[in-house]
Amino acid sequence: MKKITFNDFVIIVAIMLFPITVFPQLPEGSYILVSDITANVTPTSDYKILKFDNNGENGELFTDVELSWPQDILIAEIPNEGHRVLVSNLFSGKITKYDLDGNYVGDFATGIGGPTRMHIRNNELYVLQWFNQSAPEFVLRYSLDGTPLGNFTDTGTTLSIGLDWDSDGNFYLSSYGSPPFNGNPAIPAQIYRYNSQGEFESVFISETDLAGPTNIWFDKSGSGDLWVIDYNSNSVKRFDSEGNLIGTIITGLSTPEGVAFLENGNFLIGNGITGLIKMYDSNGTFIEDFIDAQASMEANLINTNAFYITSATLSLTEVTKKEIPFLFPTIGNKFTFDANIVNANDSIIFNDLSGRQLKHIKLDNSMEWIPNNYNDGIYFISVISGEKKITQKIIIKN
Repeated sequence: MKKITFNDFVIIVAIMLFPITVFPQLPEGSYILVSDITANVTPTSDYKILKFDNNGENGELFTDVELSWPQDILIAEIPNEGHRVLVSNLFSGKITKYDLDGNYVGDFATGIGGPTRMHIRNNELYVLQWFNQSAPEFVLRYSLDGTPLGNFTDTGTTLSIGLDWDSDGNFYLSSYGSPPFNGNPAIPAQIYRYNSQGEFESVFISETDLAGPTNIWFDKSGSGDLWVIDYNSNSVKRFDSEGNLIGTIITGLSTPEGVAFLENGNFLIGNGITGLIKMYDSNGTFIEDFIDAQASMEANLINTNAFYITSATLSLTEVTKKEIPFLFPTIGNKFTFDANIVNANDSIIFNDLSGRQLKHIKLDNSMEWIPNNYNDGIYFISVISGEKKITQKIIIKN
């Protein structure tokens, strides 16, 4: 029998006396849904929504059903249905609905002039239109049961692709812009300001400072500054509360589109044709590729268009079983899973103390696992099965 050294004893006491907090990239149990628009955009292209874990790894197909150039993704609580994933589809003019497993369950809305971005505010869904041949491209509103509530804005804006509200409730809308085409006049790449009732007030940012704006958002610190992803200049720009350019904060991107925010103030930006999603701190300083080249390649992610971070409570209900460990021993370099608790087909994740995923463990019928090539220290094993997740600390001691 292997003896426990003094150092082992210190580690064990530390675990007992000082609870260890794991900080994964996204909240434990959450995941990210990513829209892939493929390389060649046509109504018949093979579109897909991919699903990655909270570390931006283990990408898998979420759905490829009823998609037609998907533009945006969000999750809404639909009356009498529960949580549904909503996807706006530019070519079909539909917002399609899926359950949390990716099964298509119907259409939320149809007949929209190329729906792009969506946003839920005060229990209403706001939808932008790209181009509507039969009517101006007003911003539309829907109740969360899908009932149309009419136009929110009093003017139409062609090529609408970004929206947000300032702290006073005023509404801002970006138009991507377009040069003259087939005899049609040029559409300026601008950002427009409306009051809280959707009444047009002014051009907030003109085409002088923009090449092709997509996503826009007000600074989360409350400064009143507006951040803009400028797709055509492969950059992110920052403007003050009067619409004056402060500067280009992020450069060197590749057709960027899509943004999401983390609880710690960091944010993610899709890097388009590279198939990457990049992470930045609240000042716009690059941290890392959240979905990196390897994860993107393994999932066959071609062109990142939009993405959505789910709430951890929507995906898995974590069940702590401190009194019933499922892995033996808790210290060593060879471990056995309890076959009464763990099935070899369960998803088994091996994380370090920072929450970084190190390995997706595959078990055989022996239920044994030998963690080769890992340093001595404290790690976490999580077992995910159906709607439950159990986690156990272990100590690797070679």
